[in-house]
Amino acid sequence: MKSIIILGASRYYLRSIEAAREAGYYVIALDRNPESEGFAAADKSYPCDIADKEGVLKIAQDHNVSGIIPINDVGVPVASYVASKLELPGISEQTMIWATNKEEMRKRWIEKGVPCPRVTLAKEREEFYKGAAYTGYPCILKPAYGLGGASRGVIVVNKEDELEDAIIFTQSFYEDKTTLVESYIVAEYEHSAEVLIHKGEPHVIAVSDKVKTPLPYRVDKNVLYPTVVNGQRLEYLKQVIVDAVKALGIEHGAAHVELATTKDGFCLFELGARCGGGGTPEPIVTYATGVQEFVETVRILAGDEPECLTPKYNRGCNYHFITPAPGVVKRVSGLDEVSALEGVLDFELYKKVGDTIEPVTVGTQRSGFIITGAETREEAYKLGVQAEEMIQIEYQ
Repeated sequence: MKSIIILGASRYYLRSIEAAREAGYYVIALDRNPESEGFAAADKSYPCDIADKEGVLKIAQDHNVSGIIPINDVGVPVASYVASKLELPGISEQTMIWATNKEEMRKRWIEKGVPCPRVTLAKEREEFYKGAAYTGYPCILKPAYGLGGASRGVIVVNKEDELEDAIIFTQSFYEDKTTLVESYIVAEYEHSAEVLIHKGEPHVIAVSDKVKTPLPYRVDKNVLYPTVVNGQRLEYLKQVIVDAVKALGIEHGAAHVELATTKDGFCLFELGARCGGGGTPEPIVTYATGVQEFVETVRILAGDEPECLTPKYNRGCNYHFITPAPGVVKRVSGLDEVSALEGVLDFELYKKVGDTIEPVTVGTQRSGFIITGAETREEAYKLGVQAEEMIQIEYQ
């Protein structure tokens, strides 16, 4: 039995940890939170900061691991470092920089001819105004070096008199205040794509369409599988995704790609050198395509041969995020009824009695999720909406 390290063990990643164990791996889960729910599903666990390169390396050496698996952007630099030190499959230091530094990512894509928005960097006030004049309005601000995900600091600016408040918002999340100012892309559809890379060859296994919360923020409300884009246009879309992955030099593992279909073609936003977050690899991609994305990622990064890199089917799935009205929770009901619904693959409401529900400006302010599956995406979408409506929240 090969041992692997999974960098992260929160509730979001519980299903992935379980899937890796069921596939026959000895799973060592690391998370700085000693109460992480994923620890119970692992063979061995350590309360360890997954950004601590030397600490993670020591654990990897002690257990003679065969692979190290990042499941969020914070873990990507550490996974690259440990894999390099122990000569395990992974990404190079240069690829890691391209995949975690949005400035370098965009430079590389532009160099390789990958379509992406017009962009410039800003840190001081005058640079933001110059950047917005360069890209034009509306534009988008997003932290350049933030690894937290969840749309932290991402905001649309429609006109100059909105810029000051937007600067305060976007610079409030990370110590490094460097920000991308990029042109706003008018999209027919926004997508995320799941990609497995084996021996340098990317395989696109799933493409979603996204529904966002209201502007100016850019938080996912629904992630729907499969995309409505089809035929030759879908083949072109997949080729752009492959080109984006290859441009960054990812040869082993997984990639999560964010992009848009526009009336003129396609536009790349960003890429993570890991599976999609939370429940994306498990249970969503497994249900929607028949490919166990996380398990195949583990196999690749543990030096084993993957078993399936081609979708077996395209069933409907909806990653539906719960976003109730703001207020202080007095009473909650309907949770058991949601859990019992046929087609609900996973579900959790984070908010409890006494908690405050905030307006959603970043992904961490969402109140929970419902993952639904059905034969078509339309059925899965309706089921997700129906399930959220069954949750009754009374406010103080």
